[in-house]
Amino acid sequence: MMKKVLIYLNENSLAPTGGSIGYNYTLKKGLQEIDNEGIEIEYLQGKEVSADINNRVKNVKAAGLKKLITISKSVVKKGLMMYGPSHKAKVDLSVYDAVHFNRTIDLYWAKDSLRDYKGKVILTLHSPTMPCKQMISMLTNFEKKYMKWFYAKLPDIDNYAINRADNIIIACEEAEEPYYHEWPGYAEFHEKNKHKYVYMTTGTAPKSALVTKEEMRKKYGIPQDAFVISYVGRHNEIKGYDALKKIGKQLLDANDNTYVFIAGTEGPLYHLEHNRWIEVGWTKDPGSVIQASDVFVLPNKETYFDLVMLEVLSLGQIVVASYTGGNKYFAKYENSGIFLYSNNAEAENIINTLIKMSEVERNELRKKNLELYKAEFTNEAFAKRYIDSLHKILG
Repeated sequence: MMKKVLIYLNENSLAPTGGSIGYNYTLKKGLQEIDNEGIEIEYLQGKEVSADINNRVKNVKAAGLKKLITISKSVVKKGLMMYGPSHKAKVDLSVYDAVHFNRTIDLYWAKDSLRDYKGKVILTLHSPTMPCKQMISMLTNFEKKYMKWFYAKLPDIDNYAINRADNIIIACEEAEEPYYHEWPGYAEFHEKNKHKYVYMTTGTAPKSALVTKEEMRKKYGIPQDAFVISYVGRHNEIKGYDALKKIGKQLLDANDNTYVFIAGTEGPLYHLEHNRWIEVGWTKDPGSVIQASDVFVLPNKETYFDLVMLEVLSLGQIVVASYTGGNKYFAKYENSGIFLYSNNAEAENIINTLIKMSEVERNELRKKNLELYKAEFTNEAFAKRYIDSLHKILG
């Protein structure tokens, strides 16, 4: 008998970006390529009202008025969610065997409809910290300074969501590490509710490079025979950019023909002042930066399950990553081109070893990473894991 599952996200909002929206865009692409084996997947339909409002606010020219509208919108939306009298789902949930939420706030908004719901309630956690903390970080300075009392109930949303969910999907056990640090009471909850957890790694479409390695190096004045270390991402401490600067300085000082090649908008941290430290800024083509290098460094201070890792593997590039959070999952792939480090000195030693290798040896490591990606982290592999997980959940 066909089982019906509602993914509680607007289908029109799915896009190749980060977070739950990008996760489900990738999942949908994978599901289109495989046999769903007796499971019918549906999404919410219609236009996202919030997206339309956000676009209208962006078009407001007067800075003061825009700030006032932004604060008002935030207060009204979150106020209704925390203190409002009605929390009903956008559709009739009773026709579905399972409802899959990807945001704790969506699950909370539907709590009245879930009171008598007989199907399975599934929640996937995507955030690298307690979800409400991300929400709080996005509040205006006015709200953070004067309205802490008003937003004091935000943690209740996350705690309700994990308690109401019948099953919680997380990429891997290692990805939970930030929750133990940032989510009060999470360790106790997990210990009592181990039966709820389903671990399922994600996947990604292969990353492309629009410019050849040779052309990229020529464009940025990097010698063709140089050893190049790349990084793509935000320039902050959580992403490990400060550690990358320290590692990079040591390697640049010790190796005259080594370069560091970075993509991503600068701030709040900024580049190392060195003529062989090259920043390209934000780019639509990070794949070309990665492909132009000899090794990619993923220096996260703390992480959930970084999609960048999978994108780098899809390009067949060597990865040197910090031993934290979801990065730890890759420790089991010992016969690959993935190297994990616990401190800066270890990272420097690994990269110095790679520098001394021949190009033939490095290419063998790249080949292994590409093979690993094709075997385990494509859209299709991701979708198959999802369908298998649904079968286990639905019985």
